Amino acid sequence: MEFAAPLARFLLYGGATLAIGRAAFAFFDTDVDTEVGGTRRPVRVALWGGTMALLIAPLALLVLQQQALELTTAELPGLLRDTTWGRGWLQLAIPCALTAILLPLRRTSTSSLLLLMAALGVAAAMGGLGHAAADEAWPLASRLFDAMHVAGAGAWIGGLLLLVLGTVGDGVSAERVSDSDALSAAEWRAFSRTATVMAPVMMLSGVGSAWLRVGASGPAEILATDYGRLLALKVALALVVLAMGATQRRRLSVGKAPVRTAVRWEALIAVVVLAVTAWMTGMEPPGA
Repeated sequence: MEFAAPLARFLLYGGATLAIGRAAFAFFDTDVDTEVGGTRRPVRVALWGGTMALLIAPLALLVLQQQALELTTAELPGLLRDTTWGRGWLQLAIPCALTAILLPLRRTSTSSLLLLMAALGVAAAMGGLGHAAADEAWPLASRLFDAMHVAGAGAWIGGLLLLVLGTVGDGVSAERVSDSDALSAAEWRAFSRTATVMAPVMMLSGVGSAWLRVGASGPAEILATDYGRLLALKVALALVVLAMGATQRRRLSVGKAPVRTAVRWEALIAVVVLAVTAWMTGMEPPGA
């Protein structure tokens, strides 16, 4: 049971990240989503995996809350109706279900817009079950920072994951992604323009959220807690991902394609960041 809640949150974060990343493709000046989302089996598998994650995660969180409070099934309607946690869960479950329905559909302008709205609804609702829900001093700012953080991560990391999956099994042995690959340098540059905007949004909103959680604590006090140590690990890994992404963007800016191995490591470390976040969210911040 110790790992159940972090796993449920990881599924939720992963599904939301993929959904926002896929919706972001609609705003690229390229047909990359038609190519990747429509024809590449690894991407289709990931999208269906995201769909299942968005359906399973809210139900798992509800069951875990029921067990923690030792409630019977007959008492669940009261939990959802009469408690702040229950209302927050309903606000999360509805956009999760809508996003799950829209995520695996083939892209059209209408479906992409609906997917983006539903996925952003998930991002906005996540704070209702996390630390932001307990922030009595700055409740609106806390929820806003959380929503911006999820949205920024989705557009950047979610898009990156789908692009990396789009290069899997393309039959090209070259170490660098070339014009003969499923994804061209032009398509990577289209993604890079969005990442250039959304990566700072993710980082700055994360800094704002962290300041609200631990701003009154000193470095020693922060690092003395499990939450603080995981936060430090998350920041370090996020900076590594940011540096790797900046390196690839510099290559793209001079007309070179990204190095495939480096991009895949970037995506892998980003997934580890999601896992650390899922574990950290269930812990009490210093001074809480």
